[in-house]
Amino acid sequence: MDPKVIHNKGVAEFYQSKFTKIEEFKLCLSTVCHFDHLNIDNLITVDDVDHCVVLYNQAVILYHYQQYKAALSIMEKLIPCIEPLEENMAKKIAFLLVELYLRTHQPEKAMGRLSYIEKMLFTNIKSGSSPNNSERAEKSENQETSLSSDGASSKISLYKTRCLLMMKSLKACKREIKVLMSTQAQNPSVVYLKSNFEYLRGSYRKVLKMLATVPQNIVITESGDCLPVMYYNNLGCNHFHTRKHHLGAFYFKRAVEENENAFKSVKKESEEGKFGPSLQTVAISRHYELLYNMGVQLLHCGKIQAAFDCLIQAVQVYQTNPRLWLRLAECCITNYREDNEVDKKLSRRLQVFQGSVASGVHRKLILGSTTKHEKLSNNPAIPAPSIEFASLCLRNALLLLPEDPLQSDISEEQNDSCKSEIFLVPAPPSNPMRAAEVSNLRCSILAASAYVSLCLNDHLVALNYAENLLRQHKLSGAQRYLAHLYAAEAFVHLNRTTDAIHHLNPEYSVDVSVCPPEQKTEQDKNDKNEKMDKNDRDPVEATEAKGALVPWTPATPQKAQAVLLYNLAATLAIRQEYAEALKNLGESSKLTSQPFPAQMYSLKIYLDLIEGRRAFAQYIIKESFGHLTPNRVDLSLLTKKNMPSEPLP
Repeated sequence: MDPKVIHNKGVAEFYQSKFTKIEEFKLCLSTVCHFDHLNIDNLITVDDVDHCVVLYNQAVILYHYQQYKAALSIMEKLIPCIEPLEENMAKKIAFLLVELYLRTHQPEKAMGRLSYIEKMLFTNIKSGSSPNNSERAEKSENQETSLSSDGASSKISLYKTRCLLMMKSLKACKREIKVLMSTQAQNPSVVYLKSNFEYLRGSYRKVLKMLATVPQNIVITESGDCLPVMYYNNLGCNHFHTRKHHLGAFYFKRAVEENENAFKSVKKESEEGKFGPSLQTVAISRHYELLYNMGVQLLHCGKIQAAFDCLIQAVQVYQTNPRLWLRLAECCITNYREDNEVDKKLSRRLQVFQGSVASGVHRKLILGSTTKHEKLSNNPAIPAPSIEFASLCLRNALLLLPEDPLQSDISEEQNDSCKSEIFLVPAPPSNPMRAAEVSNLRCSILAASAYVSLCLNDHLVALNYAENLLRQHKLSGAQRYLAHLYAAEAFVHLNRTTDAIHHLNPEYSVDVSVCPPEQKTEQDKNDKNEKMDKNDRDPVEATEAKGALVPWTPATPQKAQAVLLYNLAATLAIRQEYAEALKNLGESSKLTSQPFPAQMYSLKIYLDLIEGRRAFAQYIIKESFGHLTPNRVDLSLLTKKNMPSEPLP
């Protein structure tokens, strides 16, 4: 039987079923490939132009099943065959190539293909066989009329805008959007592109205004997108960047509900028609992508268990995303210890003393432990927000990261810039990560790994992570500061106090910025000027400082120095250098706001007692733990000669 007849019959039946008989059509394509001796899995070149239609249809099926790399692998084999094809087919292949390049986050290649489409469709091809210029002009005029009628011009403009947005070329994108808004202001695609443009510029108020103009009468578009899901998801993303995390979580929840409603609606229609879903709606559900966004938002809300439940479901689908594994580890770490402010609470400070025994002159106080000791779970492989599972997540995240291309000679700046442009690491459902993003992510994973290893008493492992972190080139000030602290603590536990003191140099607390060193290309610098244009931005938003999404402690070099000096004092106390320890502890107390952490009280009382300064210890206990000292302290013993220059209150 003729393969062309089989193919055309399959296409006709597929159209007749309103694109619902997907399996039958896939079987038809497989039969045609068998007759034509085409092995799609090992396709090298396309020898016959007639095979292009079959391969194109196969790529369309893969595209709607979100298998973009497999579809692109087929479509790139058709590029040499575009010229001999008839115009309509060539146009479809070219547009599908552009879409696949965008789906795989390759906007540069997409722009190159768009330039080819414009040249193919709009440039008058000079031919010696034309009798005169009037006929060529008439042919060109007819061609432009046909192009405008089938929407090729508007489609090219939409694709150009998407490419420019993906490349963060906001200046050129602004011109394209102005043209689109003047001609297609009511088109949902144009509205969402405009809102995405304002989102990248940081004009979050304008994003809300643009999203409010999205037509609400359309639920599912012809391309299979659910507009309510897109609407609520974009609102959630917008509120995430305005630090309104609870409001963002509400909109993400609405997006999940709308996604379930759309999926049930499509399923109900397919059951009534006794066929499966149509090709456009076969992958309409965005459930796990929304759960990923929801989990990150809930993590910022402080709802750790709910965030962990969302992310643990998402990681079952997106197992190769190192950033997702890091977010799971952050849930576990936050559940283990939210922040260091807990050490300043009254309940923790009361743990400095366990109680007292005897009475009168024989009364004794029993010192307690201010270190948090928790029972470790038996099986760290069980998914739970525990510190053991955090260690497993961080190992997965580190193993999924490729070798850093930026870890090369610093003198090769041009090579580094080229690598950062072409180096992409898949991180579904997010966009692929470029080289600079991979470097930043590696630093975050190493910092978290060092902390988790210290919590698990794996001090040698923690030291390796901390030293590895210090070797990274793209390291923020805060990460460098933490690396020194973690290395110092690991050295102390390994009985190497001299090495620990080396990492506790006060100079390491000068820079505690959370932003990594900027690595911008010339295009990024040009876009930065456009982005900071105050004439086009909301005056309120223009004055708002963009800080970290999560409050960082210590936020200032003074507070960072206070923590470092306390650790230095504790290390010196272990070395039995008590005078130096008291001096550094006093300097730390000057830089620390009240109430002081429980550990600082314990160290101060310990140093006073071991130095024989009983009156000073009694004074601190009376002032800070008065319920334990019914007897008054003889303040006459505290002479100026014995009074420390910086006592704790």
